[in-house]
Amino acid sequence: MAKQEVATTANQQAALIVNNALIDGLNAQLKQKQEYGLTFPADYNPTNALMGAYLILKETKDRNGKYVLETCSQASIANSLMDMVTMGLSMQKRQCYPIAYGGKLQCQVSYHGHKAMAHRYGAKDINAEVIYEGDTFKYHIENGRKILDEHTQDFENIDLTKIKGAYCIVILGDSSSTYMEVMNIHQIKTAWKKGYGYKENSGTHAEFTDMMAKKTVISRACKQIVQQYGDVFAVEAAETAESIDSVDVVAEDVAHDVQSYANAQEFPMPEESDPVEQDELPAGEEEISEQQAEPEPEPAPQPQKPDWA
Repeated sequence: MAKQEVATTANQQAALIVNNALIDGLNAQLKQKQEYGLTFPADYNPTNALMGAYLILKETKDRNGKYVLETCSQASIANSLMDMVTMGLSMQKRQCYPIAYGGKLQCQVSYHGHKAMAHRYGAKDINAEVIYEGDTFKYHIENGRKILDEHTQDFENIDLTKIKGAYCIVILGDSSSTYMEVMNIHQIKTAWKKGYGYKENSGTHAEFTDMMAKKTVISRACKQIVQQYGDVFAVEAAETAESIDSVDVVAEDVAHDVQSYANAQEFPMPEESDPVEQDELPAGEEEISEQQAEPEPEPAPQPQKPDWA
C-alpha cells in the first residue's frame, strides 16, 4: 500500500512539473506523421525529448526577463516542440534552443544540431578549415559543385585578425562523393549579424573568430545536405527553424509590446465636485440680501449753476 502511495505522489509531482496534456497531444500528432513516413533515429526517444525540452522551457526567459511559458502563445510553444522532435533533435543535448520574440516561441537549430541531421542523412565525415591571409587556396567548380584543388597554410599566417574565409568538406556515403561549401569573411559576418545575441567586435565571435567561422560554414554545408537528402517533414521543420534568421527580433518584440499594452492603462478622469447646498433664507431676508447684493446706482451729477445766475 505504501509503494502505491509513493508512486501516486511521484506521478502527481511529475504532472506539476511537466504539462502532460501538452506532451500527450504532441505524441498523438507524431504518431499520425509516422503513418505518413516520419521516422526517427534508432537511439531517439521523442517522448523523452519533449519532456526534457519542456523542463528547459520552464527555466527559459525572454529578453524582458519573463518566463517564455507565460509570455509566448501556447500554439507557438507546441509548434516549436513539434519542430524539434520532427528534426530528431534534443534541447538537452544542445542540438537546438528556444528563441522567444514577439510573443512567440521558435526552435532554432544549433551547430551540433546541423551536424547531427547531416550525419543522419548520409554525411560520413565533416571537416572545416579557416583560410588566412597569405594562404594558397584554390578550387574549381565541376557539375555545379566546388572541388578543392589546393590549400597550403603556413603556421605564421594564423592570425584571427587576418581571416579571409573558411570552407567545409562533407564526405558522403561510401566516400566517393563529397560536398564542399566556401564562405568569405564578409559572408560569415553577415551570417553572424543575423544570429541572436551577436555583438560586433566583442564576445565569443571576437575572441574565437576561427572556431566560429568553422561552425558557420559547417552549419551552412549541413543545411544543404538536409535539404537534398532529408525527408519532407525534416526539411519543412528545418526551414521553419531557419526563418528566424530573417526576423528582426527587436522589432518583433516592440510591436508585440505595443499591441499588448496599448490602452491597457486607464487614465484617471477628474471627478465632478458636488454642488454646495446653501441654507434657504426666509422670504423677507432673501429680498434684503438681494437688495444688499445689488449695488445702488450712483446719483447723476447735477449741473453746476454759473456765478451770474
